[in-house]
Amino acid sequence: MEITFKNQTLVDLYEGRRVKEKEFYSNPSLIKQYIKTVNRLESVTKIEQLSQYNGLNYEKLKGNRKGHSSVRVNDQYRLIFEEISDDEEPFEVVLIAIEELSKHYE
Repeated sequence: MEITFKNQTLVDLYEGRRVKEKEFYSNPSLIKQYIKTVNRLESVTKIEQLSQYNGLNYEKLKGNRKGHSSVRVNDQYRLIFEEISDDEEPFEVVLIAIEELSKHYE
């Protein structure tokens, strides 16, 4: 699966560069888990395979986040992304656009 980032901070975290946000640079285990989660997203060939990883808790979001999906990074944080499908039937997700790394209930 191809991955894009809609936020430069997320790119910097993934590529191992230092970021300004204290919640990230002061938490190396979160960064390590974030990189592992992104790599797992990248390794799947079909979006349905994310359900096989119980620890990810893949779900389609509702309410004001409708049209987005999320996976867990750890107990506190989740990765929110948009699934972008190709133009040919059957419409398969070919791109994941990562939008945000956020605390789950904020």
